[in-house]
Amino acid sequence: MNTTPKSLACGCECRCGPASPITSAPPTAMEYAQDLAAILAELHHIHADVHELNSGNAIVSLHHGLLAYTDGESFWWTGPELNHAGSPLLSSEPTLLAAARQLAEHHALLSAKDDVMRNGLPLLADVIGAEHVDPR
Repeated sequence: MNTTPKSLACGCECRCGPASPITSAPPTAMEYAQDLAAILAELHHIHADVHELNSGNAIVSLHHGLLAYTDGESFWWTGPELNHAGSPLLSSEPTLLAAARQLAEHHALLSAKDDVMRNGLPLLADVIGAEHVDPR
C-alpha cells in the first residue's frame, strides 16, 4: 500500500487528491485524520489532535466542542451554530480541503466566543468519551 503523502495544490504534504486505483489504496481513517490536521496547521494555523477510536474511525480535535470524525472517506462534525429548533447542525464534507475550510470557520466562531468568555485564554479540546457520542 502506497500511503506516501504528495505535495499537491494545497501546498502541504498530504493526500488531498483522489487515490489512484492502480498505485495506491485509500487512506485509513487515522491517515485521513492526520492529513486533515496537517492541512489545518499549514493553511489555517490551527493545532489539532488526532485520536483513533475503537470503531476504526478517527477524530480530529480542534477545540472544546469541535470534534471532526472520519471513516477514511469523509468527515462529519457538529458545528457551533444551531438550527431553527435550537439543535446543533451536523456538517459533513468528503474532501480534505473543504472540510479544513469549514472547520477553520467553525474554529474561528468558537475562538471568538472564548475570547469574550475566557479573556483570551485558550480552551483545550476534550475527547474523553468521544467513542460514545459519535454524532453519526
